Amino acid sequence: MRISTNQFYSLNTENIMQRQSDVNQSVLNISEGKRVLTVADDVVAATSIMNIKQEQALTAQYQSNITFADSRINVEETTLQTAEEVMFRVKDLILQGNSVANDDGSRKAIADELEARFDEMLSLANTRDESGSYVFGGYQTQSAPFEEQSDGRVVYHGDRGQRMTNVGPGVQVPTSDSGEKLFMTVDNSVGDFRPTYTLNTAHDEVERAIITDADITDRSTYTPAGTPDDYTIDFAIMGSGEMGVTVTDSSGTIVYPQAAYVSGETIGFNGIETTIKRAPQDGDQITLTPQTEVDTFSVIRDAIDWLNSPNGTGVDEASRQLDLGHIIGDIDQVQKRLSNVRADIGARMQLTESQGERHIDYNLTIEKSRSALEDLDMVEAISLFERQKLSLQASQSAFSQVQSMSLLNYL
Repeated sequence: MRISTNQFYSLNTENIMQRQSDVNQSVLNISEGKRVLTVADDVVAATSIMNIKQEQALTAQYQSNITFADSRINVEETTLQTAEEVMFRVKDLILQGNSVANDDGSRKAIADELEARFDEMLSLANTRDESGSYVFGGYQTQSAPFEEQSDGRVVYHGDRGQRMTNVGPGVQVPTSDSGEKLFMTVDNSVGDFRPTYTLNTAHDEVERAIITDADITDRSTYTPAGTPDDYTIDFAIMGSGEMGVTVTDSSGTIVYPQAAYVSGETIGFNGIETTIKRAPQDGDQITLTPQTEVDTFSVIRDAIDWLNSPNGTGVDEASRQLDLGHIIGDIDQVQKRLSNVRADIGARMQLTESQGERHIDYNLTIEKSRSALEDLDMVEAISLFERQKLSLQASQSAFSQVQSMSLLNYL
């Protein structure tokens, strides 16, 4: 077969360019440390690498979300820990104020500190996170959720929303709690009703009967007597000489006929069960008014008002001690609420920690897979590069020698 001069040059030029391209590709692979740089290098591997990188990007986003969630959760946990400490101090102060050794000045000093604790609690309830958002406003994060009114009451302007953050595939963690849940809807220490005491002033005994529980235990038989759905418990000496107890509803209907009173015994009526302890006096009366919840600020305010009232004697002191018992019970309920939410926050922190560790392990696993598909075996690549370079040099040398030859060289 005869080969023309043009064909000769074309074939050799193409051969040299291909070998030069191979060398350039090897140089690029070595400089990048990658075996697969484009889809053309390995279609199957390139597709797998792209999928792995998408997974890595998603994992990195989850890790960023975890960092964000941890920051918010830590702000809330720290705030609630301080709030719990405030309530412990409130309890200590009111118990301290109950000493008969306190005069009006001492009680006033304690009440002044309680005012400071009230302000501290209000400030904690209006805590902001690092972004300036209010922590306890639900979804309403741009305005203070709690506001003190002129009469000393505190109102909540937020909502019941709970912000969530994605920390894994199908895994969300709460990063906030509604201030209403935390501070405004604390369980009433007595139950579903609030007692009001009307004591017979003819008796000076300080110890009087107190309601410790008043709950609706059977909703199927509980029927509100009217508006208000109050119940009145009357104590009176029976003909037998024993103390008797009778319960009537707000319409005047007797729902618990007179029976002998036994301290600590549960009295049941109209789907309600109530427990009364201590010794009532003839003519004492307790009214139960429906109330399932108290708010933290009113509890502290009740403690302040209690301290500002002077020590009494006889029936006056009896009323003060009954009030004190319920205030302490409410303080305990506030502490319980804060403690329960902090325990839940602890579980959230464990969740973000475990998810973070899972993402790290998963990322290491898929990184190994990506490396096996994409990364270059440097020893093999350099060896190939040297061979390609020698081949290119040989092709260039041969072409240079052949193209300079002619028939004149053989004459």
